[in-house]
Amino acid sequence: MNRFDFSHLRGFVLILMRILLAVIFLKAGLNKWPVIDGEGLTKALPLFLVYLVVIFEVLGGLFMIVGLKSEMLTKIGAAMIAIVMVGAAYMHYVPWGDPFLSKNVLYPISLMLICLVFLTEE
Repeated sequence: MNRFDFSHLRGFVLILMRILLAVIFLKAGLNKWPVIDGEGLTKALPLFLVYLVVIFEVLGGLFMIVGLKSEMLTKIGAAMIAIVMVGAAYMHYVPWGDPFLSKNVLYPISLMLICLVFLTEE
């Protein structure tokens, strides 16, 4: 065994990533509830999209946890979160025009990439 072979930790790291992702999005979704017109995301998005974001964040987080027993729920939850993160990255990218100068754009991109790990995992 190679001295720097960490392949035996892969399962532990994936579970840790899954739990962290679930906690981040459960908290983010629940903090946006109840949706109040004129506050928070409703200043930037139509009301129906704000509801979709909240639903995708909460259900995406729940599906990541429940997905420990069901691979399909993991993929659905990861897809929901990835969609929200594409929108978040876009919302932060557009005002600045450069992802490395844009305020907070690397955070949603990083979370989206973590979701892609679960979407592409065999």
